[in-house]
Amino acid sequence: MSSNGLGPFVRLWGLRAEQLPAPTASADELAPFLTAILQEAVPFIDSAAPKDSSSSSSFSFSSAADPKLWKHKGTHSHADSAAKIEVLERVVPAADLAQVGSGDKSKVTGAETWCCRRSVHADKSEKGTAAWSEFDRCFRLHHAESERAFTPACLAARTALRWDCAGVEAREVGGLAWTDFSLVVEEMRHRIGKPVLKDRTFPVLQMACRATTGHEFVVVSIPVPDFARSEASTLAKEKGAQVATYVSVERIRKLEGEGDVEWLMATASDAGGVLPAWVQNLAAPGVIWKDVPLFLGWIAKERQGGGGAKDGDAQAAATDGP
Repeated sequence: MSSNGLGPFVRLWGLRAEQLPAPTASADELAPFLTAILQEAVPFIDSAAPKDSSSSSSFSFSSAADPKLWKHKGTHSHADSAAKIEVLERVVPAADLAQVGSGDKSKVTGAETWCCRRSVHADKSEKGTAAWSEFDRCFRLHHAESERAFTPACLAARTALRWDCAGVEAREVGGLAWTDFSLVVEEMRHRIGKPVLKDRTFPVLQMACRATTGHEFVVVSIPVPDFARSEASTLAKEKGAQVATYVSVERIRKLEGEGDVEWLMATASDAGGVLPAWVQNLAAPGVIWKDVPLFLGWIAKERQGGGGAKDGDAQAAATDGP
């Protein structure tokens, strides 16, 4: 971690395929790597919604976040969500990124623009909200499969690599101990505007874990831009594939008192191609919040006996890697 509180892993420049752990890495070998990612991700996401300020559903997202880092970008409502969704934005200057780039100037091509959303949901399996068990199942245990199912623009998803993290624990990260780690490489293909723009393929290293006390978990996604070079890749090496990048940190937990579920997610992305970064950054705050009603609308249909998932999900989300 640098003096500005940032680190080299949870960054839009991502990791090269050769930097990924060996497929046969043991839990002892994986533990330092997983802990390092967690040590970056937890303080970063906590800066947007400090826990000492956000222990109730009446907490104001925009007033609790550090105003020097995060700027309020609006509040949104949707018929499929009983909760409102607040959006913030943070720009990480190129000078700050240079401090953690290990002297590699090619990594820092400009500032990182992060968008973050927060919503608080009643812990119930009913229309307009979702129960804790549903959040846990869909986002910690089956993240890619769920995203593929509820996101209309997601055309395909596959797990390319998976590591055995059994026994890994991390102590005192963000004031908590963490367990039940998982580590995979996911490839996802998204439609972003055909016929004008090509589909985008996003290969990411995705880590998830849960706190040993209370109800809280985090999911961290780190891009692997050159994953098409890996023998494990399928979607990224398809003919004509336009590889894009995103990095994200997701924190989902039950709040003290009311027991509501807080859903917090921050992300930065680069679709690549001919789409200028400034156009993408301008549009991001108006897009990031839409995943909340998409998920809640889908899970409501799932409870009614299916119809929320899209045709071919089982095949598209299959694990093809070792």
